[in-house]
Amino acid sequence: MSRIEQLIQSLLWQARWVMLLPVAGLLAGAVYFALQTGLEVWQALSSGSVEKALPLMVGAVDLALLASVLIIFALGLYELFIAEVNPMKGSLNVLVVRSLNDLKTKLGQVIMMILVVKFFEKALAFSPKGALDFLFYAGAVALLGAALWLVQARDKPEK
Repeated sequence: MSRIEQLIQSLLWQARWVMLLPVAGLLAGAVYFALQTGLEVWQALSSGSVEKALPLMVGAVDLALLASVLIIFALGLYELFIAEVNPMKGSLNVLVVRSLNDLKTKLGQVIMMILVVKFFEKALAFSPKGALDFLFYAGAVALLGAALWLVQARDKPEK
């Protein structure tokens, strides 16, 4: 291998450190959404009524899931481009990402949960006007259940 080739390969290898910028940004976003989650929970607990607390708690779950997406994506990018993250000894690291497909699968699962939370957030404001509204709502719940079943069935290993 020529000297120029070695220089180019070394330069390309060192370019991976650029990925620290999005990793840091994603972690900052995760911290922000985690703090917002805490504020939402505090508002819900101090609201004094279940009617006011329920939408705030659903929003808090949504923000917590969004924070987890950002953390998963930050750790995934770090592991794919920079280096392996070594968990503490004896702990199971559910955030290990070995490929882009792993990252996509993990993010897809969390995004599915965010969609479920958003659905129930909208369902809190559901005010049916007739029987057809109930039918559409039941259909939406059935489709949501089917989507969750498909996600779970896809992740189970075949026997």
